[in-house]
Amino acid sequence: MNRFTHGFGLRIDRAHLLILAFAFLAVTILGCGGGGISIIPLGAKLQNADTAFDQAETVEVRDDDPEKMEKNRQRQQELYDRAMSLYLEVIERDTKGKWAQRAHFQIAKIYKRRYDWDKATEHYQAIVALDPTGYYANEAKSGTANIRKNREIIKAKRAEYQNYKAIYDSSPTDETFNIAAEALYEVARAYESLENYTEAIRTYERMVEEFPEHSKASQAQFQIGNVYFYTLYDYLGGWPAYVAVTEKFDDSYEASQAGTLLKQTADILQEINELKDEINKYRNKKAVEYQKTGRKITPADMWVMGYGDQVVQNFQQIAGNWEKLRNYPRAINAYKTLARDLSHKKFAAADALYRTGTLYQQNGQYERAIEAYDNLFELAPESTWRNEAVYQQAVCYRSIREFGAAYEGFKAYMSITKGDVPYLREAEQIVRQYELDQDEDGYKFYEEQEAGTSDQDASSHPGMGS
Repeated sequence: MNRFTHGFGLRIDRAHLLILAFAFLAVTILGCGGGGISIIPLGAKLQNADTAFDQAETVEVRDDDPEKMEKNRQRQQELYDRAMSLYLEVIERDTKGKWAQRAHFQIAKIYKRRYDWDKATEHYQAIVALDPTGYYANEAKSGTANIRKNREIIKAKRAEYQNYKAIYDSSPTDETFNIAAEALYEVARAYESLENYTEAIRTYERMVEEFPEHSKASQAQFQIGNVYFYTLYDYLGGWPAYVAVTEKFDDSYEASQAGTLLKQTADILQEINELKDEINKYRNKKAVEYQKTGRKITPADMWVMGYGDQVVQNFQQIAGNWEKLRNYPRAINAYKTLARDLSHKKFAAADALYRTGTLYQQNGQYERAIEAYDNLFELAPESTWRNEAVYQQAVCYRSIREFGAAYEGFKAYMSITKGDVPYLREAEQIVRQYELDQDEDGYKFYEEQEAGTSDQDASSHPGMGS
């Protein structure tokens, strides 16, 4: 008989045990009470959201084929939607609010991409409500102020432009011409500050069309190219914008700059494409096919034997070229791909992990940088970049006002660093400052900083509310 006896004397058949097992598994995965808690850790879910956001940011929307361009745009919006959905899950689950703040901040970014300033402001306000004195609160307050200021500028300067343009059209003078042109230029700049690049470009184009003789017309045309190249990473869109500078304003300073940029960018993009083609040539086609069938392939198997070092160099050059173009998302992607697909090349993979961290740090994405440095410590603990990464990670913690983690990081850097090396003196000075207790209330300076209390007043300390 296919039966088991329970400890309490109850007899349960195998079918009932299987049902109970599946029920237990469902509770484990979904949590109690229906929708419950996902088994995926919050940190991992946040990383998944960031990945979807990154993919959306690097979708090449523009294409010569209108149908393909529309599909690319839809794909981008789907990725933003997925990122937002995951960020909202993080917010719902994070009772302490640490990850929720970052999720709110990223959702605000998505709403800004969609020019929904009110929704972006709502998420900024949610951050401030969670932690009024934290890093993200400061960023949120700045973001809210920027939205408010630039919306007011657009309203006021557009009205000024319309008023003086009408006066100029009926009775032209140098003064009304200049006031109208300057006002329209300020509207374009405000749209750019709001990250409404579509309206910024449209307004700069209007400036050039209506006031071609104004001193800022060449700047407006040049800025259209800058927005395309260095913000949207849209080289097809930026190319004619820079060409127009050289044709319409051939005697201007911007024209000489545009000509140089066009030549340099053409050379860099051509080299990137050649390097990509060479990488594909060195891929082990048979291994790739095996991988598609679900078979496990090691990174070393992915490349034609003997060409691994060449592939490493190609990835490094591609990443470096994207950095030259200030296209940091693609530079980071190249380094991440190198670290993943050539992980058997230990030194190169460690270098790529470190470069990923530094690029995030340079762009003010401090938490992403901290995670990248953690990846370096985990995957390449013997890396020559380890000490440098420990210091830079501590700098990132300080930037996001996690002073306790920063203090531990600077101390760790001091303990593993020998001799007169970069940052050692700075680390020692910071640690000494952090260990001060000027008001002698038993709390060190870094503890007061993190709690938002004063080290000059013994009645203001981290434990005062407990």
